[in-house]
Amino acid sequence: MSKAEPKPKDPSNRLAGEQDHPMRASGIAWILGLTALLVFGVNAYAIAKSPASERAFDGMIVAKKWDLASQGIAPEGIAIIGDSSGNFAVSTDVLEAELGVPARNYCTYGKFQVTGSAWFLDEVIRASESPPSLVLFVTGSRTFLLDPTGSEFAQVPISWSESGTRLPGEGLGPLRTLQFLAARALPLFAQHKSFERSLLHGAWHIQSDLLPVQPGGTTLMTRAYPDGVAPFAKTMLEQMSAAEGPIPSAREAAAIEALVRDADQRGYDLLFVDGPIWEGLVDRPEHQAFLAKIHDCIDKACAGSERANRLDVPLQPFPNTELENPFHLVPAAAARYTTELARQLADRGLPKSRD
Repeated sequence: MSKAEPKPKDPSNRLAGEQDHPMRASGIAWILGLTALLVFGVNAYAIAKSPASERAFDGMIVAKKWDLASQGIAPEGIAIIGDSSGNFAVSTDVLEAELGVPARNYCTYGKFQVTGSAWFLDEVIRASESPPSLVLFVTGSRTFLLDPTGSEFAQVPISWSESGTRLPGEGLGPLRTLQFLAARALPLFAQHKSFERSLLHGAWHIQSDLLPVQPGGTTLMTRAYPDGVAPFAKTMLEQMSAAEGPIPSAREAAAIEALVRDADQRGYDLLFVDGPIWEGLVDRPEHQAFLAKIHDCIDKACAGSERANRLDVPLQPFPNTELENPFHLVPAAAARYTTELARQLADRGLPKSRD
C-alpha cells in the first residue's frame, strides 16, 4: 500500500493562520498608551521649543497684554479693552499727556470678542487695589461678524476652569470647551500653520520688533497697506449683507450686558467707543445698517446704568494711506485719533476724580 500523498496546504488557511494572533486587552492598552505618549510628547516638545507667545504675532501680543493686565492699574487710571482697532489706535502716551492720568491699552483682537476683552478687564481689576476710574471698550464693527472658536479663546492665558467664573461669567459651552482643551494640549494640531513654517523655514521664533508693543500697551503698526484696504472692505461688506441672526449675537449681547452690570457693581465708568475706520466705509449703507444694530444693542444695555454709556459721536475716518486694513492705523494717525478721543472724554468730565 503506497503512502498517501500529503494534501497541499490551503492558501486561505495559511493566510488565516498568519493573522491568527490573539490581541489581549493589555496589548491594546499598551498600543493606545504608547500612541498617546508619542502624540503628547511631540506636542510637549513643540510647546517647549516654541512657546505660544513666540510662535505667532497674535500669541506675542496676547501674552504681553496679559502680563500688563496682571500688573494692575492705578485707581485714577484709564483701562482700554477691545479689539485690534483699539490696539493700534489708542495711544496711551497721548491719553496720559492730554488727560494727566495713567492709561493702559489691553486691546487684543476681534476674534476674542466681548468675552475675551472682559477676561482682560477682570484680570486688571483683580490685580489692582481698586477698579480703574474709567474703562474704554474700543471696537470696530467687523468684530461682530466673527464667530470665535475655543481654539482662539485658548490663546488667552486663562485656565479652562476659570473661563466660566471670570467676567462676563459665562462658560464656553461643550464644543468650544473641547476646542479649548485640544488647542492647549495639541498645538501642532491647533496651530499647524505656525509649526509648518517653523519646520520648513526654521522660524521657531517671530521677530517681535516687527510689531512692537509699547510699555503702555499700544501696539505700533509699522507700515500702511493702502492697496489692501478696499478689497478687505469689499469682502467685509458682503459678509455684513449676508449676516443672519441677531447682531451682535445673543452670546455677545449677554457679555455686553454683563460688562454694564459689572461697571455698576464695582463702581467704574464704562464707555463704549467706535474704533477708527477707512473713509470709504463711513457712508456705505451696508456698514451703516450693521453698525446701527451694534449701537442699538449697546444703548439698550446701558439704558438703566448709572456708569455705562456709549460715546455717541461721528466715526473718525482716515484715508487708506494711513491704514493697514480698514480699521488698523499707523502711529501718526493713531495719535490724531487719540487726541480727538481725549478731547471727547474731557468734554464729558472723564475720567472722574476720586479725591
